[in-house]
Amino acid sequence: MSYVIYCRKSSESEERQILSIESQMNELKELADRLKLNVSEIMTESRSAKSPGRPVFNAMMKKIYGKQVKGIIVWKLDRLARNPIDGSSLVWALDQGNISEIITPTNTFLNNSNDKFLMQLEFGMAKKYVDDLSDNIKRGNRAKLEKGWFPGLPPLGYLNEPKERTIVSDPERFHLVRKMWDMLLKGVSPYKILDAASDEWGFRTRIYNKTGGKPLASSNLYKMFGNSFYYGLIERREGVFQGKHEPMITEDEYWKAQEILGRKGRSRPKKHQFAFTGLIRCGECGCMVTAEEKCNRYGYHYTYYHCTKKKRNAGCSQKCLSLNDLEAQISEYLNRIYLVEKFLDPALDHLKKEEKTEEHFNIRKSLEKTLGDCLMRLRNLNQMRIKDLIDDTEYVNEKKRLLEEKIRLEQNLKTDNNPLRKAAELTEKTLIFANQGPKDFQNGSPENKRTTLQELGSNLFLKDKKLTIDVEKPFLLIEKGIGVVNREMERLEPSEFGSAKGQNVCPAFLIPILCWG
Repeated sequence: MSYVIYCRKSSESEERQILSIESQMNELKELADRLKLNVSEIMTESRSAKSPGRPVFNAMMKKIYGKQVKGIIVWKLDRLARNPIDGSSLVWALDQGNISEIITPTNTFLNNSNDKFLMQLEFGMAKKYVDDLSDNIKRGNRAKLEKGWFPGLPPLGYLNEPKERTIVSDPERFHLVRKMWDMLLKGVSPYKILDAASDEWGFRTRIYNKTGGKPLASSNLYKMFGNSFYYGLIERREGVFQGKHEPMITEDEYWKAQEILGRKGRSRPKKHQFAFTGLIRCGECGCMVTAEEKCNRYGYHYTYYHCTKKKRNAGCSQKCLSLNDLEAQISEYLNRIYLVEKFLDPALDHLKKEEKTEEHFNIRKSLEKTLGDCLMRLRNLNQMRIKDLIDDTEYVNEKKRLLEEKIRLEQNLKTDNNPLRKAAELTEKTLIFANQGPKDFQNGSPENKRTTLQELGSNLFLKDKKLTIDVEKPFLLIEKGIGVVNREMERLEPSEFGSAKGQNVCPAFLIPILCWG
């Protein structure tokens, strides 16, 4: 019988392994020649030995169990095994006489108690080396995550900065990836985004050794659009961490993208498109109000809204209401808050002046206090986990929620006067809605009509063919003020609404809505 030379290197990168394996082969050939051993086969492999399942090693063991091999020549025992299963199989094969010896340049292991003990000791040390390496890597990853940096290769649009070991924006791809997010947020199909990126922009993935440099795959695009890393949150099996890299998008944009992709519950395809289904409940039994389309014998189509009557014992007596009558009632609500142009412009001017009040500083101070409370809750959460007061699941979920809140508050503080600007924008949107809402509803599509009704109010109930709406507070204030003005409009002089110099004055009845904003 002859001997087998076995050479292995952990790295599976062919460029990095050829020289090492070739070096092992040359040394072991010289050793076999020096000892005048007959070598029948040289077996090489580029696989990690930390777990069982290496095909070349298994083929060698099959020959050993078949007693086709007298011995093994190897550079070191850890080349043969770094896990207890493969190591024990070699000790067992030697113990049972399947092979006579295992030869290395520094030692020869025979079938005796001392050699087999030394083999088990070396295999144990090799296993400990693997475990220690794994623990050190995990510890290093954890420390890097705690500092806010992503371990490993970052997502598209970012690069590793080797000197500082941080994550920086990819100057070649960052703005293109952001453009993909913008297209998605505008409702562009992911497949159209993919075509534009590949064909029009020439977008290609990063090149690493022999990988990359190819067009972006659709699966990777969808994965990218679901990665919270882009708004500053790192989610890994080690936990949830706030990243220190530059966010590409805001958290609101991220969640809007998820809704666009249907990841929060995809709506079922509908045969008919009804504007108000799912918004209105029956005022008698509380069931949802649905719609159906009827066609008479002359071919005219009519849409009716009626209670689903899904509660069997409710005995609901409500009758159906035609779409025209329902829309007429909604239009009546909208007309009550209709704000004419002569009031809209001075109100918007007044709103811009109000943005420079002391209230800005109070809001910022409140934000800073809320952020401080959030940081304190994060510290307390860590202490609770250390004391085993909560389990891992509760810890991860609560930490993720607090980190998202922290990111949102920090983003608001970074943007100058951002909270008040949002309030001002909301007020401006309310005033413009009061001016444009009735016209948009009258001439809009079913989707626009649905959106208009949702913005008008909530808790919609239909009873006795009458729709009731809990109108939002600012609209109630506008309705009240418009009612007073309309009753006295004829006796009011134009000078009361604007100065002689042409400067607009905010109507008194709009002051409450501006304060509410």
